Amino acid sequence: MATKRNSWLRASALALLGLGLAYGTQSFIEKEEVKVEPNTTATRANQTWYNNELVDSDPTNPANYALTPKFECGDKTEEICSISAPDDGSGQPDMTYVQSSGSTVESEIQDAESTLNPNTTVQAFRSNH
Repeated sequence: MATKRNSWLRASALALLGLGLAYGTQSFIEKEEVKVEPNTTATRANQTWYNNELVDSDPTNPANYALTPKFECGDKTEEICSISAPDDGSGQPDMTYVQSSGSTVESEIQDAESTLNPNTTVQAFRSNH
């Protein structure tokens, strides 16, 4: 009985040794280099959108913007008149799009609204009508 147990252990040990050698030699075989593409975001073309206040007076509401102006932009800096942003696919500006500045369209609108200064997104202001 001891002989059968020993032969089984020897066979198992030799099998494990063989698997280890096979795995080890595989690591030395030249393999094709795997190229990893960097994670890039697609750049979409910005368009000029005019704040026509179609729904409400919220300048971060994409439903308020159209590609043709309803009001003229001017020199007064009381409210946002036009922005530069890509289409979100439904005929409205994409407020979540990250501009070249690293900020989203929406955050740049909020920043321009609080500072009353144009930026990458906000192109022009107008007086309250």
